[in-house]
Amino acid sequence: MSREWSKLSPEVWRSPRFLSLPEVGAALLWHYYVAGPHANSSGCSCIPDGYAVADFSSFGWTAKDLGQNRKLLIDAGLISFDPVTSEVYVDRWFLHNPPTNPSHAKGAAKLIGKIASDTLREKAEAEFAATDFGAKLLQIAKAANDPLASSPGDRLTNSAFMNGGNRGVKWDGR
Repeated sequence: MSREWSKLSPEVWRSPRFLSLPEVGAALLWHYYVAGPHANSSGCSCIPDGYAVADFSSFGWTAKDLGQNRKLLIDAGLISFDPVTSEVYVDRWFLHNPPTNPSHAKGAAKLIGKIASDTLREKAEAEFAATDFGAKLLQIAKAANDPLASSPGDRLTNSAFMNGGNRGVKWDGR
């Protein structure tokens, strides 16, 4: 099921970074990353090149076109990209798309924890923690001694083993 709507700040049309883009294709790609079929409330999506090229096939894009336009977005400071995980993070996502309620914050934190790229996850975590609901969620989690308090995406802390779901492995404390 896809989202029914996506928030897109009109401030983008005043952004020096966005307005400096030399190609309209890069602007279109940025909108795809913000509001396209792979976008979510963490601002970070795994989008293999083949998916994006397929989505842009009606525009005649090739993998080369995608790479060139993505590089323009990276150079303009509009996105960050991890080629190892094929993940794209929309820079300043939480500045323009902060959580609007506690449930939204919890959902975003959960998605942030699933970001495979350490670099992108840490960037998303820092921006998320700077939001009102993100900061409150982390404060509540810390007060409740919740594993999310240390870091929403801490892979070891949030592992099944550390959360008691050790799948039959018994540890006697020695």
